Amino acid sequence: MSRLPQFLLLLFFCNTLFGQVPPHSLQRLSLDPQLAPFYHGVASGDPLPDAVIIWTRVTVEDVSATVSWKVSQDTLFTTLVANGTATTDASRDYTVKVDVTGLQPATYYYYQFEHNGRKSLIGRTKTAPAGNNTHIRFAVVSCSDYESGYFNAYEHIMYRNDIDAVLHLGDYIYEYATDGLTGNIPGRVTDPPHEIITLDDYRARYSHYRLDPQLRGLHQQYPFITTWDDHETANNSWVGGAENHDPNTEGDWFVRKANGKQAYFEWLPVRESTVDPLRIYRKLNYGKLADLLVLDTRLEGRDQQSTTTNQDPNRTILGQDQYNWLTANLSDTTTVWKIVAQQVMMAPLTLGTVVLNQDQWDGYPQERLKLFNYILNNNIQNFVVLTGDIHTSWANELKISGLNSVGAEFVTTSVTTSNAGIIGIPFNPASIFPHVKWADLNNHGYIIVDITPGRTQSDWYFMQTIAQRDTSATLAASWFIPSGSRTLNEASAPAPGLTGQAPLAPFTVDNSTVGLADLNPEMILLGTYPNPFTDKLLVQFYLRETGSLHLKLLDISGRLVYEQTTALKQPGVNYAQIPASFLAPGYYVLETTAGSTTLTRTVFRAKSH
Repeated sequence: MSRLPQFLLLLFFCNTLFGQVPPHSLQRLSLDPQLAPFYHGVASGDPLPDAVIIWTRVTVEDVSATVSWKVSQDTLFTTLVANGTATTDASRDYTVKVDVTGLQPATYYYYQFEHNGRKSLIGRTKTAPAGNNTHIRFAVVSCSDYESGYFNAYEHIMYRNDIDAVLHLGDYIYEYATDGLTGNIPGRVTDPPHEIITLDDYRARYSHYRLDPQLRGLHQQYPFITTWDDHETANNSWVGGAENHDPNTEGDWFVRKANGKQAYFEWLPVRESTVDPLRIYRKLNYGKLADLLVLDTRLEGRDQQSTTTNQDPNRTILGQDQYNWLTANLSDTTTVWKIVAQQVMMAPLTLGTVVLNQDQWDGYPQERLKLFNYILNNNIQNFVVLTGDIHTSWANELKISGLNSVGAEFVTTSVTTSNAGIIGIPFNPASIFPHVKWADLNNHGYIIVDITPGRTQSDWYFMQTIAQRDTSATLAASWFIPSGSRTLNEASAPAPGLTGQAPLAPFTVDNSTVGLADLNPEMILLGTYPNPFTDKLLVQFYLRETGSLHLKLLDISGRLVYEQTTALKQPGVNYAQIPASFLAPGYYVLETTAGSTTLTRTVFRAKSH
């Protein structure tokens, strides 16, 4: 069995490096050494009746790593139903994603990864049903900014054990720099500290989020079905740009968009399309009860947001290909319910001729009218839309003045992101908009969407606080749409949860054959972005305790070109951004000393373009 090194170390080259980071940002996430090398946990996603994606990330110093995996119906793995190996390297940021096939429908499975004798956490997942199923149930979440608060909603969902899967409707991460969107909560700080633009920036941000224990725990216990919104790239993005992207200072938008997409597919358990590996819209079938149609109203075909009420019939939020795909699937009558999971509010939200939010479907009114007319003209029944983005909670009937309702929209609030003044109205929307049956503009949490042949119901749960880790929650409202109806009704009680659920997977991992010294090295390198590097190098590392680091940088001939001793005041996960403009292209040897231990590493500075 190979030992973990006593410590693995960061690089940095200037006295002011740590001074560039706001002081409170040095209070970092802790790292559970017993999870090594699978610090980011495990995840699963995109369940089919016979297949599911399983995911992990392995933190190693090797050029590549081979990981074994296994799947069973029990946590002891007494009988394997599938197993194999997968190889990963820096081209995928050492993430591992396996599409496990040959499974049974509506069945719980446990899975685990292993590398060099070290085991990951055990994950639990569930395949989609097939045939005449009568009950499915999702937790729906959106808008989870790390700095704005604790992911208490994730932890509350984790312990419910009464759902099939988690739907995340976007803004899984946020692209802003440290303090760009903050709740001023001590220790709750986004990293890396700058706004993320490059592929390596996005990778580091996902790595930071996935170390959060509440998010890691939710991924461990349930399959996720996800779609991106704008902050996975940049605020108020569209096909050709974003409000929060300046091409003069931040480069080509299409490069940045591709970076965000690639990191998303690396770090989330999303099945990659054989048509286009970076296309997010897709259909997941849940037996004869429901089709789940996952949309991309953000990056696939959206025209730029308008500043006026634009009635141009050619303006699109979906793009023609996705619109055709959506209407074709809505016309497929083999399932009872058509559940659309998407990003921005579909119901109208205008005051007279004033559009309150051009970023939602109100900014594309003719395409929405076209879609609603298609639903009515083709007598499409049981149309339900699930929405995120707006950081507030809504139960809407989907109708436009002069049209009958086409169905219902259930909008989930944010997990953490601020909802103060999000839509700029100080009153209860249900008091002025007839199609809005209920709304809440102040709380954070999630919804449970419960689907049976007779109705689809949404139950809103609000967290007591996000300012500290606390999973206290209350039921705020319950609304349902009966099958065959186009109107909403208030429910007298929350929908009953699923029964007969398999036990949650163990929250700890048994690597007891490894000694404490191996489990808890002085430092662990989580990621070096990129290597080779040009103008800067970002390093993400874990420091077990405070101490001093003595650095020597030598050129390939052994000549000392840089030397520094730096005291680090905070243990935990830290980041260093290394300016490298003073270095000539070529190989260097970094010699690092902490306490009695010295490590060396070869690094390469490439030519700047």
